[in-house]
Amino acid sequence: MSQQQALYIEHIEELQARTREALQREGLDGVVIHSGQGKRIFLDDNHYPFKVNPQFKAWLPVIDNPNCWIVANGVDKPTLIFYRPEDFWHKVPPEPNEFWTQCFNVVLLQQADAVEKHLPYDKKRYAYIGEYIEVAKALGFENVNPDRVLHYLHYQRAYKTEYELLCMREANKLAVAGHQAAERAFRNGESEFDINLAYAKACRQGDNDVPY
Repeated sequence: MSQQQALYIEHIEELQARTREALQREGLDGVVIHSGQGKRIFLDDNHYPFKVNPQFKAWLPVIDNPNCWIVANGVDKPTLIFYRPEDFWHKVPPEPNEFWTQCFNVVLLQQADAVEKHLPYDKKRYAYIGEYIEVAKALGFENVNPDRVLHYLHYQRAYKTEYELLCMREANKLAVAGHQAAERAFRNGESEFDINLAYAKACRQGDNDVPY
């Protein structure tokens, strides 16, 4: 087992403990965390860049796939409902087979609007955490982004697990290369636009990938 995998398992155990505490405080049975949905540009067939729900991203390194869901109660292995449609025109994510999959019961979802059959039947004691309140209401959730649950989870995110610290170190390696390239471009008198291009090229990231 790699260091990354071992630290990730500990990371999930910590998230489970935090979830369990938050649920016990509020008398709930579980949380359902929605990765988000794609947003189509008005009168266009293109979508805005997708930005994942940060509470979803805290659980697993899937940041580019909308219509995914995590069902967790802090005790049992969490369920990941992973959106993988049949689509000729757009890139379809591969079936999950990464180091993190062993920490989840993975269910594949072909149609985004068919998710209800994979969610808890009685949702009165489950909290929906996500952006799409109208979707949550349509699915039957009564507890939508409850303040006390979110406040607790947000507070705990300030305390990084060893896995998160590992990720931050790797991210800083990318950032250092980018900042060094940006400095060289600046000292060579290049434009602000070209400095940004140098940064992105060194980091191997596009405008929608960088954190700011």
